[in-house]
Amino acid sequence: MNYDDLIQNMKHQGVIFTEGLSDKEIYEIEKRYNITFPKVVKDLYQKVLPISKGFYNWRDDDVENVLNIKKIMLKPVFEIIEDTKEINWCEKWGEELNDAGKRNNFIKIMVLEAPKLIPIYYHRYMAAVECEKNPVFSIMGADVICYGKDLFNYLMTEFKMMEFKVIMNDEISYIPFWSDLL
Repeated sequence: MNYDDLIQNMKHQGVIFTEGLSDKEIYEIEKRYNITFPKVVKDLYQKVLPISKGFYNWRDDDVENVLNIKKIMLKPVFEIIEDTKEINWCEKWGEELNDAGKRNNFIKIMVLEAPKLIPIYYHRYMAAVECEKNPVFSIMGADVICYGKDLFNYLMTEFKMMEFKVIMNDEISYIPFWSDLL
């Protein structure tokens, strides 16, 4: 299956699309949100822009919509900062800090330095980095799972064109901090 087939299947499931974004619109959006869309996201959004409930209308530059998208982009960061004790320590971070204050500060710094997240659909995010197998994360507070090996795999899974299966870390690119939470 290719993106054209995927889009047709999503349309049959009631997903509403509008015309794709122009180069100028992409530039303005990236500037407005201080992000760079990964090529795969840019390619899809220049082909068609999903605007149904749960998707984000990046074209809509109304102040309320822009503030909502910015809030959604920061939601996982704020939720982790508010509840660092729920984060499982990752071996890659070295020996776990015993002092709760130092542990919490370490995690806060890690999440603040992590790649920005681009909301794709509801609480599904892709890191604003360019890599071969950029995963889509499902993030609810400290609960993070990989919901797609890449954007195509994610959309196929989310819209029931393939069954969800657990994705192993070696099947995706490493995304600083976010992959550590898997």
